[in-house]
Formats: sequence, C-alpha cells, structure tokens
Amino acid sequence: MNQNPTRVEGHDYLYQRGRRYVVRVQVPRELRLAVGRGELKKSLGGDFLRAKREYHATVAEFLGRIDAARRQSAEPGLHTISRNALVPSNADIDTACYDHFRLMVANLRGKAIMEVGDNPYSRENRAQGYRAMIENQIDAYYHEAWNTMSVQADWLCGDLGWQIDPKSETFEYLCRTMLRARLQAYRNELRRLEGKMSDDPDTDPLFTSRRPKPTIATTTLCQLKEKFEEEREDRWSPSTRKNYAIIFRVLEEICGGDTPLATIDRKFCRDVRTQLSSLPANYQKSAATRGRPIAEAIEVAKKLNMPTISPATINSHLTKLGAVIRFGRDGGWIVGNPMADIEVPDPVDPSDKRDPFTVEQLNLIFACDTWERGLDTIADRPSRYWAPLIALYSGARLTEICGQRVDEMVTEDGVHLFHFVHRPGDRHIKTGKSRKVPVHPDLIALGFWDFVKDAQASKRDHLFPDVKRDKLGKWGDHTTKWFSRQVKALGLKGRNLSFHSFRHSFEDALREADLHDTPLGNALTGRWSAGVSKNYGTRYPVKKLYEAMCRVRYPGLNYLLPPTGYGHDGVRWSHRGEVRGGPACHRSDMR
Repeated sequence: MNQNPTRVEGHDYLYQRGRRYVVRVQVPRELRLAVGRGELKKSLGGDFLRAKREYHATVAEFLGRIDAARRQSAEPGLHTISRNALVPSNADIDTACYDHFRLMVANLRGKAIMEVGDNPYSRENRAQGYRAMIENQIDAYYHEAWNTMSVQADWLCGDLGWQIDPKSETFEYLCRTMLRARLQAYRNELRRLEGKMSDDPDTDPLFTSRRPKPTIATTTLCQLKEKFEEEREDRWSPSTRKNYAIIFRVLEEICGGDTPLATIDRKFCRDVRTQLSSLPANYQKSAATRGRPIAEAIEVAKKLNMPTISPATINSHLTKLGAVIRFGRDGGWIVGNPMADIEVPDPVDPSDKRDPFTVEQLNLIFACDTWERGLDTIADRPSRYWAPLIALYSGARLTEICGQRVDEMVTEDGVHLFHFVHRPGDRHIKTGKSRKVPVHPDLIALGFWDFVKDAQASKRDHLFPDVKRDKLGKWGDHTTKWFSRQVKALGLKGRNLSFHSFRHSFEDALREADLHDTPLGNALTGRWSAGVSKNYGTRYPVKKLYEAMCRVRYPGLNYLLPPTGYGHDGVRWSHRGEVRGGPACHRSDMR
C-alpha cells in the first residue's frame, strides 16, 4: 500500500516513506529543463542514523547541480523562461522547445527508435528506424496533425506552470514547435549514425547550436505573496489574516515587492530580521507612529526611544515569513530554505511566559459572586458562569468554548462530550482539526449537563446565546475582557494571568497525571503529537479519553460541590477531602 511521504522534523529535504528515508529537492521550474527533471531524489535506506550521516552531502550535491544549471542559464545568450505569464509568448515557447530538443538529442544516443531486423541496436538498423520515423514526422507536419504532440505539450505546460487553452492558437504553436524539435532531433541522430560530421544545410533554424533568447521576466516577491494569500485564503481565520498583515507590509515596504525571488537568500532573511527587531511595540496604536509607513515609524520610534517588539513577537513574524519562503521553495521559485534557523534569542522560556492559576487563586476566583450566588443570578449571561469552569476542566481555548453549538454537545458510548468542530468561516480551531473531549465528572456534578439539556430543549443554535463573534470572527471577546476585570479586581499576581491561564492550569493537571505531552493528553487539548504516528490508525475511543479526563484533579480546590455526585457510568462517587475524578476517585456504592 502506498504511503504518503512525511517530512522529517529538522531536515528540510529529508522525507520518510514507510520504513525508508529519501532526500527530495525540488528543482526550480525555470531550471527543470536544464537539470533534466523536476525533482532530485535519492533513497538513503531504512537506517535513520545512516540517513542523517549522508543527508548533508546528498543535499549539497543536489543544490550544487541546481546552482550549476542556474550559472549556465546566466551565461550570455542563455536566459530564463518567463514564469509570470500563465500564457507564454512565442519567444518563451521557442526557448522551452529548444531545451526540450537538447534533452531529446542527449536521450536518443544509443537508443533504437523502432524495432528493425534481428538486431535493432545495430548501427544500420537504428539508422533505418530513424529514416522511417523521420518520414512519419514529416507526414504529420504536412497534414498539420499537431494533436500528435498534445500529450508532450501538456507535460511541458505543467512543468513550466503555463495554462494554455488546448483550442487556442498558442497551444497549436506549441505543438507545432515541439514537432519541429522532434523532427530535428531525429535528423541529428541519423546524421551521426551515417557518419556525416559537417553541418546540415537543412537544419531547422530554430534548433541550431544557439539557444533562442526568450522574453525576460522573473517572479517577484509581491507575486509570491499574492500566490501565497490565494492558496491559504480559504483556510485562514480573520485573525490569522490580520497577523500576516505586518509581515506582508514589511515585505512590500521594506524589502520591495518587486524583489526577484532569485535574489532571496539568507542575507535577505537576516536583513528582514534586523528590520523587524527595530519595529516599535504597538506602533499601529501609538499616536506617534500610527498610520505611518513602517520605515518612518521605525525612525520616529528611535528618536522617541520607544520600546521595540519582544523577541517572541519578532519570532512570530519570522515564522510567518518562513511559511511564505517555504511556499516559494515548494513551488519551485526559491532554492532551499534560506529561513532555516533565522530567529532571535528569547531570554524568556516559553513555560515562563504565562502562569497558570494556583489553587489558591482558583479558590478566590470561584468565590466571586458569579459562582457564589449561582447560575440563576446571571441566567442572561451563562458564558460567564460556565466558560471558566469548562476551560479549567477541559483545557479548551476560549473561542472553542464560546463558539460551541448545542448540536455539538453529544453523547457516545454513555460518555458526554464536547465536539469542538472546526468550522471555517465561523469558528476556527487552531490546529484546523475537530476533536471530541469528554465532559469532566466535576462539571456533571455541578449541573453542566442539565444546562446542556435545557439548551437542547430550547432549540437554540448556540450553547451560550450571550456570546457573539467579534470583528475578527473570534468568539468570546467580551467574556475574556470581563474575566480580565475580575482578575484585576481580585489583585491576582502572576505573569500574564488571563482566561488562557486556565489552559495552563489544565496542562499542569495533565503533568500531575503523567499525561502532559503524550498522545492521549494532546488528544484532549488539541495539540500536535510528536512523531508521525499521529497519521496512522483511528482516534482514541471516547471511553479511553474519559478515563484520561477523570485523572485530571485539582487538590485543594474548595469550590462548592454537592458532597456526592454521579459520573457518566452511573457510579456514585465522593470527593470529600480528596481530589475529583473518575476511576481514581473515592468511589462508593452503586446507585
């Protein structure tokens, strides 16, 4: 069974297919005819250590072949074919067909074009085969049977990114020129077999020793950006589109949208990093820099000694630039990955950027009026009551919780579940993947599923009708602002404490349960699992997920719960003096 190759993390050109490792380097489209193929590949076997040893030498060899082809194309009289126009000019077609002709001449050496006689590879029989084929090609040209070359013409269009209407005069010109190329290649090989060393006076003028000169055009940085946006547009949420806006402005205003992609190298990427490092923080909000071009905003910020964006923000922008550069590489416009390891050192460890809530802080939060007085007192704003509790007991993101639909609350195999569905254009899941997360037993004991049943009976669409999407399409903006005011009013201290800190608290609870950064734990939180095994097999059964969820505990959390409750499986359990959970809880008699 065929398996899709998976790129090995940390190696731009190393792929794993089944049990074997393969180096794959895409050849830029304008050089594919010169190199002779669209991709350079070499199998390194099934031993990963051996593959790592041979990887760099193999990549260097492949990139050297590509650079040699580029240098050859840069010689006087040798120019690259136009890549911008989807419909090429006749000059571009002439150049492409000449390159096709040169490849045919090289490939015909030693080959028998027809089966003639008992030994088709003898010189005389090969020559006889070429004479017959030449007559065949002349006959096709005489009768204007250009469609005999349509398959080869389609291949050439696909290799060069051309889009030509098969019924157009341009496509006919392409087929006619390719037929001329084939006829001349056959004639050259026949003259060689006949021992004729002098120049052929009847040589097609297009296929002499001099390569025709095409129109000069190169793909620019602005065009790459437009192609990248067009490719990703359907998958982007409004907030993602906004996040790319800054790096796009840098590319256009600082780097220059007309920059040829052939000039993009590591120096270019380092220069972008330098410019980003000078970008003032919140420059679009500050009165001194708002509305100014980026270069001007940087100069103003330097004069006013304004703080610059943080290393984390710089690296975030560089990550987006890297996505654009890799898109260009995969499309054949950029060689290699000049963005590899281009970042700035961040003195703050990722785990220290935002604190989770301590148990003491959680007790203060859930002692506020919202929870002390109960849901009935804020019936018109149920998200304020439930969203923090759901975040604490599921690790779900704010937009996942607040954008939940009633029909996405489901029950399977006796387990109540959040079905966090990725809904492009409505609710964007960060990973782009939907997932099912069991409802924690503590939420059941608090009456959450009763709330769900009431929502189902009401026939409303959304679980929390008090929540609306903001202008960027995100759910829960007002909820998180309200919660931030609660954190400030309580005087809670910590790094960047916010609604998202609940997710960090949930991650800590997974650590205590030995589930953090495991495939099972990541299935609950919606993070990527390490390795390629995530691509195989089916998802975890919901009961397996429920057992893991029941291991999530918060010892010392004093939020008022009934002294006893019932889990999904109908088992009566008690948490008095102990943590909450499923199988690990103090369980007593059956109901």
